[in-house]
Amino acid sequence: MENKLVITIVLYQTEFSKTPSYTCLKRVISEKKSAYLFIYDNSQNVQDDEVFHQENVRYIHDGENPGLAKAYNAGAQYLNEIQGTLMLLLDQDTLLDEKYLETLLDLPLDEAIGAYVPIVSSHGRQISPVFSDEYVGGKSELPKAGIYSKRLMGINSGTVIPFTTLNSIGSFNLEFPLDFLDHWLFWKIHQLDKKISVLDHHLAHDLSVLDYQTINSKRYESIISGETLFYKKYEQDKFYNHRRHLLLRTAKQFLRVKNRKIWRRTFLEYRSLMKGK
Repeated sequence: MENKLVITIVLYQTEFSKTPSYTCLKRVISEKKSAYLFIYDNSQNVQDDEVFHQENVRYIHDGENPGLAKAYNAGAQYLNEIQGTLMLLLDQDTLLDEKYLETLLDLPLDEAIGAYVPIVSSHGRQISPVFSDEYVGGKSELPKAGIYSKRLMGINSGTVIPFTTLNSIGSFNLEFPLDFLDHWLFWKIHQLDKKISVLDHHLAHDLSVLDYQTINSKRYESIISGETLFYKKYEQDKFYNHRRHLLLRTAKQFLRVKNRKIWRRTFLEYRSLMKGK
């Protein structure tokens, strides 16, 4: 018997038909009765698509753009409504393939597993998952396919969460509307003493926040605020490492990033954490 899978995709200022996974999703939703699609659209204007009118698809528009956490909570509610077993988190910039979705539909579930994650790359570099026993930085160790009790962190997009895990978590943390929600999620799964299964599937994702040269100041503000909240309130044993990393990041950004607001914001965060120590 196939798993009941809810694919939760969050859109922002992008037409659904122009997302990389559109063709794949359209076909799977049409052919697989146990695959459901939940679209949460944070764009300014409501949109329409033939896919939205299928029985196993739900589209929600929210022009206030609350980010990811509220969207995922709505997706989890839909999963509960249809009595689904798995929820796949999907970003509009991730390229899905049908083989991955078929694997998820046929996946033998294990209550010891808190999440299933693919190996995700951006511009030729593996960005997820990473081992997170130590502070997650540019040189974090990269796991291969397998089941791990050791601490792991993966990006939201591509991550698959069983209903049992969602039920234990309760809801996605609205303190992290966008950035560092993934760090919190995997921290929370570890608190539940559950394992992470890294699947032998590779997905491509366009992670724009990797490049400080192109990131805008507003998005960087979201990232650095999420970082500080996470290490001050949740991953407290790594707070000292985070503070030290901010100083190192300031120096690198000063030398390499043209947008001077970026390094200044990093240094300001470092100073504020030093004052509050």
